[in-house]
Amino acid sequence: MRLTIRLKITLLIAAGFALLAGVLVATSYAFVANATTPQAQAAERSAAFRDALKAAGVDVPDLPQGPGSQQGPGSDTTGPGGRPSDSISAAFAAIEEQARQNVLSDLLTRSLLAFVIVAVVAIPVAYWLAGRILRPVDEISRAANELSEQTLSQRLPNEGPDDEFGRLRTAFNEMLARLESAFESRQRFAADASHELRTPLAVLEASADNVLESARPAKQAAELAAEVRTQVRRADSLISSLLALARADDVSRTREMTDLADLAAQALAEVADAAAAAGIEVEANLEDAPVLGDPLLLERLIANLLDNAILYNLPSGGTVELRVHAVAEASLVEVINSGPVLDPGKVPTLFERFQRGDRSESGGHGLGLPIVRKVAEAHGGVATAIARDGGGLDVRVEIPLARYAQQAR
Repeated sequence: MRLTIRLKITLLIAAGFALLAGVLVATSYAFVANATTPQAQAAERSAAFRDALKAAGVDVPDLPQGPGSQQGPGSDTTGPGGRPSDSISAAFAAIEEQARQNVLSDLLTRSLLAFVIVAVVAIPVAYWLAGRILRPVDEISRAANELSEQTLSQRLPNEGPDDEFGRLRTAFNEMLARLESAFESRQRFAADASHELRTPLAVLEASADNVLESARPAKQAAELAAEVRTQVRRADSLISSLLALARADDVSRTREMTDLADLAAQALAEVADAAAAAGIEVEANLEDAPVLGDPLLLERLIANLLDNAILYNLPSGGTVELRVHAVAEASLVEVINSGPVLDPGKVPTLFERFQRGDRSESGGHGLGLPIVRKVAEAHGGVATAIARDGGGLDVRVEIPLARYAQQAR
């Protein structure tokens, strides 16, 4: 098991507490043991007796230092004949030694109990201290986990002393500033480049239209003009898709209340003529589905679903069903289309950019479903697709209802 940094710091602090407590217990025990030896007690009694005599005005000569010199006046318990008081002295010595052992034993027991209490208390205290120490790191970790393309403008509070954690917060905020600048530069480049590319494309399309609308264009010129117009419109569609992707990256600044049913009706009206010309029957079932989002992107999402469904039915006619409704906490957009049988294993690749599956001859550029997923994710939703057993595809988009989207913000 790998220990977390907080647990490691806890163990280190607790070990430090325990070590200091152990040193204190051992030192106290050694001091008391040395101070209660028979020699130390005899010296203390002798010193006290001399001090008392001097205080009474008696001139006491200094005792010679050497063997037995630590015994004070009156410590000689030898009685007449030199024997009777030996047993009394031995008895007093035994009592003193027993008392000394009792004191040391009691001191050791109490010291060990205090040591255990300190060790037990040190663990939660050390854990709390480790949490306090690592709180700035935890704040930075949470900020990094919540970081996304929509939250690059947020910064950590940089209040407090100029210590290691303060410098870490400053470095993190500077990194966010650089990321925000780079991200905005990328968005501006994509938008500016797409807009600039549309100008020459418009000129090319106008030139092709002039050739095709002339009185009697040459056959080769007419074919070339028709091909140029087709490719120009395809390139314009690709640029519109790239603009939609760039706009989806900044959808947090363009949110407003809108109804997917209204957007679906607009998208359906735009593809009605193309579906009728291709002999494709379109059926719609639209119910209120309020969301909080970018109307242009959401309409593009539905339009891409319908375009994809129509292209998948070409060249022969088929059916497309559009459903919009709200269930539980989400608004749903579902497009079901007929068509050739699709390998279920290839369905996930349809959401990858510039992947057109087995319908590359249809003229798509492989950004329809990727844009659908990108727009759905930008609105806190999800896009899924299922290959139908009888052929065709069922694409489903779920976006949080407006009230739940507001709570999430």
